Amino acid sequence: MENRAKETAQAGGRFDHPLPETLEEAERLAASIEEAVQRETSGAVRGLRVEVNGHGIYLEGRCTTYYCKQLAQQAAMVFSGDRLTNRIEVS
Repeated sequence: MENRAKETAQAGGRFDHPLPETLEEAERLAASIEEAVQRETSGAVRGLRVEVNGHGIYLEGRCTTYYCKQLAQQAAMVFSGDRLTNRIEVS
C-alpha cells in the first residue's frame, strides 16, 4: 500500500495505470474490472461489457440510475485511472 501512495503522489493525486501490453493481460484486466463493477453495483448493470485496448478502457451496458453508472465508473477507475470511458446508458 505504501508504494501505491507514492505512485499517487507522483501522479498528482491519481493512480497511474499503464494499459496492458498483451491480449492475455487485457483479458485479465477486463475480467477484474467486470467483477468489480458487478460487485459494487450489486449486478445492476445489465449487459455489462468491458473492452480494453491500446486506446483505453471502455464500459458498456445499461442501468436504471445515474448513481449506479457512477458506482460502476468508480469501481473501474481503481484499475484504469483516467483512461476510462463510461458508455453505460441510463434508462
